[in-house]
Parts: sequence; structure tokens; C-alpha cells
Amino acid sequence: MAEKPEKLSFLEAKEDTIENLDAIKFRLNRCIEEGMIDEDAAHYNELLDLLDEALLAQEWDELLEAIAKAKTLEIDIASWLARHGQTSISLPWPKRPSR
Repeated sequence: MAEKPEKLSFLEAKEDTIENLDAIKFRLNRCIEEGMIDEDAAHYNELLDLLDEALLAQEWDELLEAIAKAKTLEIDIASWLARHGQTSISLPWPKRPSR
């Protein structure tokens, strides 16, 4: 089977990254609604910045940098949720295809 062109792989990875960040945002919005945090919380603001970075990424290096930051943020938020008796699931993050 032929491999996908790199540009198509990049666009799919970008879409997956944005979907993951939207999932984290959805979870944080529920925490805001429940009064656990407010919209000025550092994690929420960092998430919004990462969404912008992912949306604006034009090449793999830019996207991979956003993904690395997003993975760290996901772990931080999962730890924070666990301390508040909440659970979360680990998200599948895209990887750059080998050349």
C-alpha cells in the first residue's frame, strides 16, 4: 500500500491535534461550569494559546512543538483532575511519519 503524501499526513495530524485540544477544552469548560476553576486559570489560558499554535502551524516542526506542549498540559490537567477526584483518559497524539 502506498504511503500518504507528507502534506496529507501533516493536515491529518493537525486536525487530530486540534480535536485533542478541543477535547481538553471541553473538559476544562465543564470544570468552569462546576465552579472548580475560572476562565482566567493558567491551564485554560495555556490551552487557548496551544489551540492558536496548532491552528497556525504550517509545517511539522511547528506542529510537533505544539503537540509536545499539549502532552505536558494534558498530564498536568489529568493530575489536577485526579487531586479533585475526577478522572481523565489519555489522548492519542499524532506523530510525524518516518521518511
